[in-house]
Amino acid sequence: MILVPSPQLLLNGNKVMRFLVVFIFLVTIKVADAHLIVSNNYMFKETSHLINDSFCRLNDSFQKIQFRGREFFVPRHKKSFKIAVLLPFHTDFSNTPVDKKRANVMLEYYQGLKMAINRIDSLDSKFIISLHDTDNDTNQLKSILASTNMKGVDLIIGPTSKRQVEIAGKYCKKNKVALFLPITNLISSDYNPYVFNLNPSEAMKAQEFLDYYKNHHQDKRLVIIRDKGYYDRTFGKALVTACKQQQIPILVVPYSTKTEWSKTLHGKSVVIHTTQDKIKLNYSVTGLQAHRDSIILVGSDKLLEFNDVDYNHWEKLNITFLSANKSQVANSNSIQMKTAYRLNYRDDPSWFSYMGYDHLLFACEILDAFGTYFPIFIEGKEITYSNTNFSMKKTQSTFQNQYLGIFRLANGQLIIENIK
Repeated sequence: MILVPSPQLLLNGNKVMRFLVVFIFLVTIKVADAHLIVSNNYMFKETSHLINDSFCRLNDSFQKIQFRGREFFVPRHKKSFKIAVLLPFHTDFSNTPVDKKRANVMLEYYQGLKMAINRIDSLDSKFIISLHDTDNDTNQLKSILASTNMKGVDLIIGPTSKRQVEIAGKYCKKNKVALFLPITNLISSDYNPYVFNLNPSEAMKAQEFLDYYKNHHQDKRLVIIRDKGYYDRTFGKALVTACKQQQIPILVVPYSTKTEWSKTLHGKSVVIHTTQDKIKLNYSVTGLQAHRDSIILVGSDKLLEFNDVDYNHWEKLNITFLSANKSQVANSNSIQMKTAYRLNYRDDPSWFSYMGYDHLLFACEILDAFGTYFPIFIEGKEITYSNTNFSMKKTQSTFQNQYLGIFRLANGQLIIENIK
């Protein structure tokens, strides 16, 4: 069954028709054929060995391709694929307020998928992309996975909730199907090489930040201001854990308007403020200004929703922001996507629209180039898209995107810092 989000959620009359027409185009764009996935347990290793040792004596089972300006020797593979998108669109009309909010987000994600179609159509491979409404219900998900619609599927995008991800993860491991998770989910620690977290987890972002710190600021003391808010409980907690694991000395300071910074800071410091509250940040900035020549302040990208007063105030402290949303600094890919999105919706894309656009393009481009052998070719290589980069790292359990953007505020502009 192929279902679509209710157009009544976000779209007006004209947009309803475009939504339905393009959806039909989406799922009938091209026709896929046979199903193929290679077991990561042994075939990926065997193939990797063959590739590494066979540059000068390739047989007919390998071919040379170009991908993102680089040459690869790749096993010959099919050029038609099936992708299933399993997300909680909540297409029924009896939804709770939480369901409606989730449906709006998923519709934004779908609009991003739709914007990727023209780019996908230019690839050599053929794709059939089907959408399925999980309704955030485990029984509904099980029914979809057991249906004939999933026969021959090469890659699944979704679902989103933890329990559904666990179910889909087991299904994909059993059936050797790649599972792309659009929303960060930490599932069982059991080894499952078919799961790919496309959205960087807080743990991966913490590790990337520490790479940046060690490469650029290791001569400075690391100070973490914790305010017990959401960002502190997620990224702040992950950062403290990563520092302990890597034996990096840190000074943890509870947030307070009465902190005596002259007694707290000694020498040059990198000060990470885990708040997403502008009032709290402004209090700290005021107190830290006496030390502006010896500190670098680091904050959440949520704080980029500032006004001119905040902007001018924070810039005095050599502030940088951590973010997985790279389009906050305009780039050619994000400009192209935003321009097309505005033509269709007369609005700017949300982060979820960017995600849908990037995730589908990423899935189709690597399948087109590498087939279902793609994990051995993309691991450790950063591939750039409009709002995020994909730098997949194989952990003990799954593949995790370790991308993190660091934006420095200087002369009224955001500048991308080099982590390495």
